[in-house]
Amino acid sequence: MNETMKKICTSNNNPLGLLAVRVVMGIIFIGHGWGKLFAEGNPDKFAGWLGSMGIEPSYILALCAGAAETFGGMMLIAGLFTRLASLSLVVLMLVAIGFVHLDAGMFGKGGYEFQLLLLAGVVMTLIQGAGKYSIDEMLANK
Repeated sequence: MNETMKKICTSNNNPLGLLAVRVVMGIIFIGHGWGKLFAEGNPDKFAGWLGSMGIEPSYILALCAGAAETFGGMMLIAGLFTRLASLSLVVLMLVAIGFVHLDAGMFGKGGYEFQLLLLAGVVMTLIQGAGKYSIDEMLANK
């Protein structure tokens, strides 16, 4: 394999890629969690929606989901206790896919393709950790 192809085809394990994924996922999770906790009528509105699907105790679960997304997203961005945040978000995405989106199929209205993509991202950070540009890394190297 020539040098150009080798550069194109091999990984350089640049930590900026992991940082970019963490920040974008964090922003998305914060946006969704914030809405569940603080947007108009929430968490009552979100709890009512959960209850309408038979998911109980709906109010406590609404608070848990909103907190996991909001604070888990913040932790992803900061790279603080990243594996713990990722684990909570893995569970949340599995529940969202299994209880809310699975019946709609992968694509289309109500499908689970978005949640599956987020699940893949948080599985990656669960396995990989936060990477070089994180509070986790700073704490580990003290």
